[in-house]
Amino acid sequence: MIDVENNKVQARWTSRGTLQALLIEKEDGGIISSGDVVYLRSQAGTHIEVEGEAVQSRWTDHGAWQAMVIEKRSGSGTISSHDHVCLRAHTAKYLDVADGLVRARYDDCGDWQSMEIEKEVSDAVFSGAQIHLLAHTGKRLEVEGTSVQARWSEAGVWQTFVIQNYGGRALFSGDAIFLAAHTGMMLDVQDTSVQARWQDWGDWQRFLIQKKSGSGAILPGDKILLQAHTGKMLDVQGDSVAANWHDTGDWQTFVLEKRGDQAARRRLSENLPSASSALPAAILLFAAAFLIAAASLLMRWCHSRELKVSKVVPF
Repeated sequence: MIDVENNKVQARWTSRGTLQALLIEKEDGGIISSGDVVYLRSQAGTHIEVEGEAVQSRWTDHGAWQAMVIEKRSGSGTISSHDHVCLRAHTAKYLDVADGLVRARYDDCGDWQSMEIEKEVSDAVFSGAQIHLLAHTGKRLEVEGTSVQARWSEAGVWQTFVIQNYGGRALFSGDAIFLAAHTGMMLDVQDTSVQARWQDWGDWQRFLIQKKSGSGAILPGDKILLQAHTGKMLDVQGDSVAANWHDTGDWQTFVLEKRGDQAARRRLSENLPSASSALPAAILLFAAAFLIAAASLLMRWCHSRELKVSKVVPF
């Protein structure tokens, strides 16, 4: 992926993080099509520009040096996500990538110049999100002290983790991720043991997140696998959490849930009256109506007695 850091434009990592996030701008807005002049704005607000063969990102200008013609490598029409494109600078040279460096040296739109457009998935799980990990047992991973287990189905504080990758932004299958527990400690794997002992971002704390099937962005509700630095997958057997095998079966499968989604469902269920709570209320309402009716009858009976007594009293 192309990345921008400290004015330098390079292609160092496969991460889709903050440094790799670019906004394609068109002077008059609207749909971007092959042949349009565009500007590439980095997360720092500066635009990628070409001076000679050098490709940098120093200024916020929409000038000639920042103007690029975006061209589909084959075909024409609207530019869509996953299209392969080339970017032609004002020098008539195309941006190319070789050995991690981005330059503008040739007038070819070849393999070195070909770049795939990827639109960020807005409903993906992003780095920094609070999540739960639901095991095949119906229980969720939790941390108590330094111990990592899966004993309960609750989605509470002990079951909450902050998932993070190196670059930030959306998580993709194959990303290296870290899981911070509510204690502030990262999950770690030593041999087959899974614990939460340190705040380090080291090898023991690093997991590769993989979709159980398919590829692409990690979405809430996806079934995932977590591979430790040992090459083994996290697994749940009973209440125990370990990293015993390379298998990718049910024991190694987790459903990734966003904490906000769980909280919303929990609040909704708490607000809905249950049959058990509605029944006592109905009984109380019936009892109150019965007492009111009984009191009314009693008052009528007393009133009639007073009338009869008054008729036999002599004046």
